[in-house]
Amino acid sequence: MNFEVKAGEIVVLKGNNGSGKTSLFQALLKSSKATVSGELSLNTQNISVVRQDFSADRGTLKEFAQKRELDYTLLLTLLKKLGFERHTFDVLLENMSLGQQKKVQLAASLATPAELYLWDEPLNYLDTYNQDQLLTLLQKTKPALLVIEHDQNFIDQIADTVVKLDQKL
Repeated sequence: MNFEVKAGEIVVLKGNNGSGKTSLFQALLKSSKATVSGELSLNTQNISVVRQDFSADRGTLKEFAQKRELDYTLLLTLLKKLGFERHTFDVLLENMSLGQQKKVQLAASLATPAELYLWDEPLNYLDTYNQDQLLTLLQKTKPALLVIEHDQNFIDQIADTVVKLDQKL
């Protein structure tokens, strides 16, 4: 497999469960003991990630932003663009719905200056309306994004390139 994510380009990794999508992400982030044969090259250390598990996040949005060294105002602005209602800004992260928590992760990622964004199943927990808001935001911000996603309609609308992983690991 050989692919490149250029500035402003969205590359989607697609494949069945167990095909190695998440393992590839972990290898890129050097966060697993996955064995890689061949060359794995990453031309930046400046990466922003959205993982599937965000259960460890606790506290207020302000505390979350401070902990991650994010611009709090930018985080709130991005959350509004993702349909986050103002009254929810004061809810503790652990008391938010999974959809709200996912929006926080997505907004935090976009609020993080990076040369590459790695997102693992960004549509999880988002309803159709919120998926459309995310699509609109991605079309406006045009990040260099490598994303794992299964929703073919979303893939058709955002992907510049689709990389299909066929092998079972």
